[in-house]
Amino acid sequence: MNPHSQPTEISSLIRLLDDRDPYVTDQVGNRLVEWGSEAVPFLEIASRSENQTLKTRALKILERIAPQQLAEAFRNLARAPAGEDVDLEQGVILLMQFGHPSAEPDTVRRQLDQLAEGLAKKLTPETPPEEALAQLTGYLFSQQGFRGNQDNYADPDNSYFDTVLKNKTGLPISLSTLCILIGQRLQLPIVGVGLPYHFIAQYHSSAGSILFDPFHRGRILTPEQCSEMVRGFGVKFEPHFLSPVSHREILTRMIQNLVIAYQKLDEKEKVVSLKNYSKILMR
Repeated sequence: MNPHSQPTEISSLIRLLDDRDPYVTDQVGNRLVEWGSEAVPFLEIASRSENQTLKTRALKILERIAPQQLAEAFRNLARAPAGEDVDLEQGVILLMQFGHPSAEPDTVRRQLDQLAEGLAKKLTPETPPEEALAQLTGYLFSQQGFRGNQDNYADPDNSYFDTVLKNKTGLPISLSTLCILIGQRLQLPIVGVGLPYHFIAQYHSSAGSILFDPFHRGRILTPEQCSEMVRGFGVKFEPHFLSPVSHREILTRMIQNLVIAYQKLDEKEKVVSLKNYSKILMR
């Protein structure tokens, strides 16, 4: 494709967006989607037009291009250096942008920073694991009021971090991820543990490893209680269930939760996009 033809062709296509012939506008829309990210600046200008027809159609095409842009962002995320895990925080922000395109990543990062700052003064490098974890869970689940959303478990907003932070509710995996991201800021070794049907977290260090359940206000769990929980789901317990999982695995499980939620809502296009992101992460 001749790069010099790009502005001219895209500008011409934009001018045809308010054509009265549906066939023309359909073809124009498809061509702009093919241009993808290169058409976005032109479409964003059109989306601010006083011409309501042009504005509406430009916004719809931007919505069609957005999953393509996110797919490329997930490809970049998945290209972690050999031996390194993916950036969990960047991953949850990309997921948030899928569900809530207008959400601001910097706002989410600032909120996480503020939560960590509120706890930092209570911890020192010498704080024992039991006390550090008690401070973390007490701060997040008692003082700040985060809790598992048992009333509306299937709501996709339980997986998107802007609404998790706003509503202070989430799924087991999103609340566990909250603990991990706060822990990263405070050098607390918090990891995820992917039990079947219920995600939990663990303070994982040579000084002591403690399992806990962020969905239930950070209650401490023994391995025996985890085994009993898994058997209650009708699954035979295996010791490897208690092993920490990678950030890549956390993100793919979060995506799978969203796939299930959108399948129930019969939002097929979102399901297709999410499954594509999952494949990209696991390649």
